[in-house]
Amino acid sequence: VLPESLLRPFLEKGLTRLAVRVRFEGQELFFHAALFTLPDGHGITLSKAKQRQLGLGPGDRFEVQLEEDQTEFGVELPPELEEVFRQDPEALELFRRLTPGACRSVIYAIAGFRTPERRIDQALLVCERLRRGFRSARELVQGKSG
Repeated sequence: VLPESLLRPFLEKGLTRLAVRVRFEGQELFFHAALFTLPDGHGITLSKAKQRQLGLGPGDRFEVQLEEDQTEFGVELPPELEEVFRQDPEALELFRRLTPGACRSVIYAIAGFRTPERRIDQALLVCERLRRGFRSARELVQGKSG
């Protein structure tokens, strides 16, 4: 849960996606997060993996800096996907027609591959499947369909 005073500028603009910077004991982590409503205010999720990455334990106090999310899809595009879209503007236009959640799911799936080669292969596959009419994230990412 985040203080209402910290969130007021974002809430007044109707923003639901934020860029978040968390600092703890010399460590810093930057990520994109959805702002959600709770019974006692608004909050974001700081996953257990991110907590481990920062070395956070129960009761630890940490610094949070919020910024307006300036990305088109609510998360950074992997460089490989960005380059494939730059070379295939038709696929980018089809991608923009997906729901915001489907876009983020595809982006996270591609970013999750370990090597640049796999990310490129997946980005090319997504573009091909977009042109073939696939529209769900599950259909667009290899191993999920077709």
